[in-house]
Amino acid sequence: MTTAGTNLLDRRVVVLVGGYGAGKTQLAISLALKRAREGKRVALVDLDLINPYFRLREIAQTLEHEGVEVIRPEGDLAFAENPSLPPQIEGALRDKTRHVVLDVGGNETGATIVGRYHTLLEADDVAVLQVVNVFRPFSSNIEEIERLRQDMERKSHLKVQGWINNSNLIDWTTLGDWQQSEKLMQSLAGQSGIPWVTSGVIPKWAKKVGLQWQLEWIPVERYLKLGWKVQPSVSRT
Repeated sequence: MTTAGTNLLDRRVVVLVGGYGAGKTQLAISLALKRAREGKRVALVDLDLINPYFRLREIAQTLEHEGVEVIRPEGDLAFAENPSLPPQIEGALRDKTRHVVLDVGGNETGATIVGRYHTLLEADDVAVLQVVNVFRPFSSNIEEIERLRQDMERKSHLKVQGWINNSNLIDWTTLGDWQQSEKLMQSLAGQSGIPWVTSGVIPKWAKKVGLQWQLEWIPVERYLKLGWKVQPSVSRT
């Protein structure tokens, strides 16, 4: 892992972008809770308006009990072609006393929506990080990941400043899978000139396979139900 961008994760506002199925929502929840447990005032903004399986509203009460304010569009307006976004989003971004995590939808609609706030998100206390799961469609090689980054940047008017490795195959991830993802991330950082900032790792899995825990990793737990969960069919090379 490169170290040039590790301080990006410490910025007040973290914007998580990435492809469909990269695990942004689980990662966003884990990062928001980590900050709240460190004593910070935290707002988690749900801008992933596309995927109905991973709506934050189903665990909003639990998060708020932990000190995380959940901000999200409500009702039918959340799924409109031009969704109505609550004013609390802009308020949180302007409030220098609050840490903010934005979970952005994994397609051009998500990028366009977060682009509404691009003037606020170009500040020095904001980090735009792309979440990568190399075992998801359109993210299995550097060319696909870079194509997605460039598309997200065009739609959002924001520049990706760092990578987060969130590669996994849920319960079927092996140590070899993890090593494969690390190798690709190292090459991606080198070729793109964008630092690999951190990784999202399930602590129980890391212990099971014998990985030594790294302080910069984000401990990811499964907070949302996977209603469609099935064993993947994956070709390992």
